[in-house]
Amino acid sequence: MTGEGVRERAAVHPGIAREHGLYVVLANHVGPAGPWTGCGGAAVWAPGGALLAAADDRTPGVVTVEVPAA
Repeated sequence: MTGEGVRERAAVHPGIAREHGLYVVLANHVGPAGPWTGCGGAAVWAPGGALLAAADDRTPGVVTVEVPAA
């Protein structure tokens, strides 16, 4: 089971980006690992909560985003 991972990815992570005005990066695995099944969906959100890039929930991969220097 993926537990609350799908819900968190959709609501919690972009909410953190909006509330705190910072980039949020989620790294997650895909498929079974011990008693857990990773829901995938590695992603990056911009300050404000906009989704900048995301992996899918089935294919192992890497998500990258270029962000401006502070």
